[in-house]
Order: sequence, then structure tokens, then C-alpha cells
Amino acid sequence: MKMPTTCTLLIQNGTLVTPETATEADLLIQAGRIKAVGHGLPAAHDTVVVDASDCYVLPGVIDAHTHIALDTGVYRTPDDWFAGTRAAACGGVTTVVDFATQFADQSVREAVEARLEEAKSAAIDYAFHVMITDLPPGREGELAHLIDLGTPSVKLYTTYRPNYYADDATILRLMNACADLGISPLVHCENDALVTAQTEALVAAGEIGWRHHGRSRPALAEQEAVQRVLFLAQAADCPLHVCHCSTAHSVALVVEARDAGQAVTCETCPQYLLLDNTVYEGDEPWRYVLQPPLRDPREPERLWTLVEAGAVDLVVTDHCDYTKAQKTAQDDFTRTPGGLPGLETLLPLTYTYGVAQGRMTLPQLVALLST
Repeated sequence: MKMPTTCTLLIQNGTLVTPETATEADLLIQAGRIKAVGHGLPAAHDTVVVDASDCYVLPGVIDAHTHIALDTGVYRTPDDWFAGTRAAACGGVTTVVDFATQFADQSVREAVEARLEEAKSAAIDYAFHVMITDLPPGREGELAHLIDLGTPSVKLYTTYRPNYYADDATILRLMNACADLGISPLVHCENDALVTAQTEALVAAGEIGWRHHGRSRPALAEQEAVQRVLFLAQAADCPLHVCHCSTAHSVALVVEARDAGQAVTCETCPQYLLLDNTVYEGDEPWRYVLQPPLRDPREPERLWTLVEAGAVDLVVTDHCDYTKAQKTAQDDFTRTPGGLPGLETLLPLTYTYGVAQGRMTLPQLVALLST
């Protein structure tokens, strides 16, 4: 984490927005912490004063799902931590939660320490979830180190063979360990067998161009995996966070489990709220190769309805910064790196299409992006 500034800052005459309300007030910040909120706050001679008249004053945005300087073992994004976090800061993001990947033959501690070294050039605050890929039976105790390292959450995958995939027995075993240790798991939910079968059918038919990508990972694959992972988390009495829900039914499954008393949260992304699978028939389908893919044109409106109702806990980007050259190397969705950039546009997109279009209030936006 970056060290806080030592200067004193007074923001005057702005509209302060919290998850509960929006009110006109001044804000005094000392050493990176809020010292006072009120009217007519005194300013010392060395205080930096900002006049925020006619402006909203928001908490820093937290993008809780990013992939800066990503190395999948197959593809690598060319960005670095300074470039990625600088772009985030330009868009109002002051904290990112990225991932420390446990590569083959690494302990979880080694994975976190290696990622901490990579992130030293970050321009903003950051944290990590830890991607568990190699923790066979008998080594679950290693997860306890994550508490000491300040990374008390793990990410698991129901897809992406062979490097990330975990079968149901592994997921249940690790969820049991997480429940015992107070660690929170988040899961990328897609049924790997359904994705594999659909992809193989498209390859056999010669339909491997970018425009076929959306068909390779059907909505049913996500929805079935969400249902299954919810069941496993309930069996383990373990909290759960469901990543990047691309369909309203996925969110509805989370809501149903939450209403039944299960400790579960979920997220979606601007791409699933604003885009749909008709873009695969456009001039640049390569831009939209991502996992999960974009869905039926009716899905964005359904997701917005759930966001407005408070059913979605977070809006995040799932940011992956591949270059155009990497994405267009082959018109073959099976050989194209997946992901969209989005760090710098999370706040402006959510405000423009959420608040400005009357879908949510400013306090709702802050609750989704800053808490």
C-alpha cells in the first residue's frame, strides 16, 4: 500500500456524497485521513484549500477486480503497475484489488511476496486476492499465512483447464479450510464441461472466428456453475463472492441464496451493463473476446434492474490490458487473449449511464464503487 500524504487539505463548498446521503459541507483531510466534516472549518497557513463549488466530492473509487500486469502462463499483458494505476487514478480510482497468482511449485506466501515486489511502482493503493492453483490435500494450513500477509481472500475457478481449474472436490475442500480460517473465497463461475463441449463443436464446424466467441461460453454454463458453487459454499458454511455476473439469472440465484440466510455477495461489470452480443457481428469483434462473453441484448436492462434494486454488491471492471496487436494476431477466438481494459472508465461510465440516466442516485453509486 502507498504511504498517505502528510499535507493538510481543505475541500470547501462541495457536495459530499456518502453511501447514505449527499450534503453540502467542507472536508478537512490531514495525513491522508478525514479529520473533520462541517461548515466554516478553519485552515492553517500551510493548508491546501480547494474550492469545490458546484462539484461533487466523492470517496475514492475502489476497483475490486483488476488484472494489472497479468501473466496467465499463456498470455501476458504489456502494462506495468505504474501505467495501470496511473490510468486508474486519472479515472478517480484510488484503490485496486488485483490478484497474486500461485504459479506451479509456489507456496501461497511466495505467490503474494512475488506480486508485492511487482507492485512496488503502483501510484495508488492496492490489495490482492490470491489465486490458488496448487494446494493439494494436506497443505490447506498454508492458507493461514494469508491472514498475516494481509490478503485474506482467495480466488477459485470452475473453468480454465489446466492452469486455474478446480474440480468440485477441491473447491469444497478449500471452502472448508477457508471457513475454518476466516478467509473469503471468490469464484469465477463457468461450467467447464459445457464450455469445452461447445468450443469443441464450434472448432469441429470450422467456426473459430472472433464473431463466434460468445457462443463458446453459453449463459447456462455460468448459471449452472453459480448454482453449484452456492450449494458447495452452503455445505461448507463458508462465505462466497461470485465474480463478474453477466446474466440477471446469475444475480437472482445469489439473491435467492442471500434471502435464505447464506453469506454471499456478487459483482457485475460495465461491459455487461452496456454491451451485448450483437457486437460480435460488427466490424471489430476481437475487442469483445472476454470471459464471460457478452450476452443477449435483453440482459443489460435486466442487470440494470437488479443493480437499481440493490441486488448487486459491486460494479468492477475485470480490467485486462492487452494490446490491439495481441488481440488481432489471429481471427481465432481459441487463440485470442480474453479481457477488456476499463480502469480509467469505471467511474465515468457508471455515472453517465447510471446516475445521469436516473437509474441510481449518487449515494447508490458510492455504495457500489467505494464501499
